[in-house]
Amino acid sequence: MRRNRIAALVLFVLSLISISFKGGPVSYGFFFFSLFVPLISFIYTLVVYTRFKIYQEIDTRTIVAGNSTPFYFTLQNEDYFAHSGVKTGFFSDFSYINGLDRDTEYELMPHTGIKKETLLVCKYRGEYEVGIKNVTVTDYLRLFSVTFKNKETLKVQVSPRLEILGVSERPDMIIASSDNPPRDKKVPDILVREYIPGDDVRLINWKTTARVGKPMVKTLTGEDTPSVRIVMDSCKYSEKPEEYLPSENKILETVLALVYYYAENGIGVSVCMYGDRYLSRRIEGTESFEEFYAYMSGFCFRTDNKVSQLIKGCREDSLPSNSESVIFVMHKWTDEAGEYSALLSGNMVRQTLLLITDDPEGSGVNAVPSNIGYRVVGYEDRLNEVLG
Repeated sequence: MRRNRIAALVLFVLSLISISFKGGPVSYGFFFFSLFVPLISFIYTLVVYTRFKIYQEIDTRTIVAGNSTPFYFTLQNEDYFAHSGVKTGFFSDFSYINGLDRDTEYELMPHTGIKKETLLVCKYRGEYEVGIKNVTVTDYLRLFSVTFKNKETLKVQVSPRLEILGVSERPDMIIASSDNPPRDKKVPDILVREYIPGDDVRLINWKTTARVGKPMVKTLTGEDTPSVRIVMDSCKYSEKPEEYLPSENKILETVLALVYYYAENGIGVSVCMYGDRYLSRRIEGTESFEEFYAYMSGFCFRTDNKVSQLIKGCREDSLPSNSESVIFVMHKWTDEAGEYSALLSGNMVRQTLLLITDDPEGSGVNAVPSNIGYRVVGYEDRLNEVLG
């Protein structure tokens, strides 16, 4: 385009020189041609800009992060002249389009349109705009181009992805277990745990054993059954969507994956969070997980959901026993979290930290106590790979 503009400018200068030193109808014809052709091209671009039509649709406005959803858009020319050099631009910060060359320019003949069917993938949980963001129109001579925003954008509500953790992704650092011997083995319960040498083989749950690939036995009334408590950071650390959406999405994705894993394997799990007030939700089995997932899909992170308030609620809550493991899922490690961790260590509570960040140094990783096992989980990391 720059080369074409330089060529048009050179022709215009030559036409001025021609009428200044030679004159005549040919020189003036050359002058008006070099003057009006670019002007007509500019007017043409503006007309296409005002008359061009965009139609787009999506199968559903409720999407799961990471899943592909059918997406359709139509470029329509309803005029009596062709529209050339039409190029679409898409929202790309939080979503992307599969199977589409974004550099393609379209030429639309009069009263025709081009319909494209492709797949839209949203990367993060939240509510934001997707699809066509703008359109660029270029004239035939490629002297001018005008980019204008799409006036009718699509806004979708994206739910967090549920990543199923496999058996191999069950590292010792996040397994809830108890070193205490069972007390009164009398009545089988619905929960299961890993087989411990000395357990009655008649209590083995063969269905669960076949699914997880290792012996699992039914827990019993009176047995100090292992459980997990997840402490979830719900603070909004930025007002910029490109900064807070990846962090919040990964925190929710991590918590949901852990909760589902423990619930599916018969291990009691509770999630402690702060949302206007301190909350502690208990999940027992996959049936109650569905309700928990729906709640977390609409959970709101806020700037005033400080970690200090969360830790204060945890300290006022019942102190975990030494048969209960605590998993911190946090964006930043704070002094308050460190003090609570020391309290847990004094009660012989097993602890794990999953630090959700792309900047470990800026998230306090150096201040994490040595007695806490931790993993850093990046925003684009797959949990099966990080926890494996």
